Amino acid sequence: MALALLVLCAGMPLLDLALGSGRRQLAPGTIVSVGTESDGVRPVAVTVTHNGWVLNKGNSSLSGYAQLHSADVVFNLSVVIPLVPFDARELWDGLARIVAIGGRTRLGTRPRPITTAHGLSGLIGTLTGRGRTGTAAVYATDTLGATVTAAGPPVAFQNVAAQVEAMVRTVTISGPGTSQTSEGRP
Repeated sequence: MALALLVLCAGMPLLDLALGSGRRQLAPGTIVSVGTESDGVRPVAVTVTHNGWVLNKGNSSLSGYAQLHSADVVFNLSVVIPLVPFDARELWDGLARIVAIGGRTRLGTRPRPITTAHGLSGLIGTLTGRGRTGTAAVYATDTLGATVTAAGPPVAFQNVAAQVEAMVRTVTISGPGTSQTSEGRP
């Protein structure tokens, strides 16, 4: 029994080393895409804008969502496929309900309009919870949506808040029936 524990304890770090930590360092300019792949392209993407961000492969499923980390801050990008047409306000309200289910986190009630560098319109606002603070953003097109949440301990989040906002401004949604601008639908 002791030999088995010794083998397990000694072998686990070697196994971790062989398999990797499940995290991949991302260079600035790296594009992280999520959603169902069509013709080699996933429809929702964000561009990493600064050093220090890693992709958490264990908490990502590129068919639907990706999780990035910088120190103690977690950045989530998700694709949303609506059952009926929706706009960014409806998506914000839906995200607020989902976030509130755990009872520990809340979205701000007054999101403000945001437009990405590619002309995609959406909403951005605050995300707060026990010992955590952050940002949330939503974007909606005719056939797809995207949500971003980023949060961490207040000091850690403040250290990367400008990086988070820069990445939020790089979100793109592409694919059949989508347009980068959602005029009248922020």
